[in-house]
Amino acid sequence: MIRFAPATPADDAELRALLRAHSMASWVTMAVEREPSFFGGMNRFGCDLAVIARDGDRAVGMFVRSEHPVHLNGHPVQTGYLGALRIDAGYRRRVRALRDGYAAAFAAGEQGSSGFCYTCIASENRPARRLLEGNLKGLPRYVEVGEVIALAMPRVRGKVLGHWHPMRPDEDAAVCALHNAAAASRQFSPVLNPMTLVATGADFFVCRDALGKPAACMALWNQNDYKQVVARSYRQPLAALRPLYNAVAAARRQVTLPRPGQAVDQTYLAFLAADAKHAPMLTELVADALAMCRTAVLTMGVSTHDPGLQEIIARFCPSHYRMTVYTVAYGDPPGLDGRPVLPEIAVL
Repeated sequence: MIRFAPATPADDAELRALLRAHSMASWVTMAVEREPSFFGGMNRFGCDLAVIARDGDRAVGMFVRSEHPVHLNGHPVQTGYLGALRIDAGYRRRVRALRDGYAAAFAAGEQGSSGFCYTCIASENRPARRLLEGNLKGLPRYVEVGEVIALAMPRVRGKVLGHWHPMRPDEDAAVCALHNAAAASRQFSPVLNPMTLVATGADFFVCRDALGKPAACMALWNQNDYKQVVARSYRQPLAALRPLYNAVAAARRQVTLPRPGQAVDQTYLAFLAADAKHAPMLTELVADALAMCRTAVLTMGVSTHDPGLQEIIARFCPSHYRMTVYTVAYGDPPGLDGRPVLPEIAVL
């Protein structure tokens, strides 16, 4: 019988092993790892609970339920995000095990949280999507609500423009208000407050208007010390052609592909927002952020409905990674009013 229990530091090595062993399939198979400590990256935005599944003494699965504040239909709500879902291959068709696991995930929700969760799955991971969309008896219902594209942009495409300045301590409330006013137009976009802002550990910057007030904000968030995205393998023919691809990409100032087993040297461009006057400057603001980045790659999430998406792609020639966003609920799914879906990928 499989047992589910909250993970403790004593489970750290097994949790990290599960993350290393189970990758996300796409054109590049990637593993999201947490080295050297699984718990080193916990509670950076909201409250995280890791649960480990054991068959006897053997660890056979895990998940993390994160409770954090997001916007839903323009209003702040506290809801759960299901992440780091890893299941040994031999247990993925055991409906009882899946049923018990999801029951544990929903039971872990905090009082006052919404009755549903949301999650993201690599759009090209067809086996996982078929399984979870299958509406198996006793499992929560997965409803697709949109798609997010992670854009990995090369630092060499940056341009120093002088728009961004470090946020002053007395600007935190203004930055949160600015961010939330813009984020309310997106589903599952984060709700910032001064406490969550500090807890991230990210470096926040502002672009000030003529009166010296924040008119745009963003964070450069390097998580490499506690969370890594590791390339495990590539599909053919890319696997064989990777050295040639990298030579051409370097010459064209594009992102090169890490060798199998190597982590992406990246920083997240997170919590990007601007007022109405500065919103048309988005591409310039991204170019300036790229110039400030200290890693080879700057990664940001955009909605497939973002009107500036094509301009960003044309200017920065990023690599793309598509993720499908789902709501997960036992009852009726939440009613969404048609706003584009854009969770902050840096907190997932």
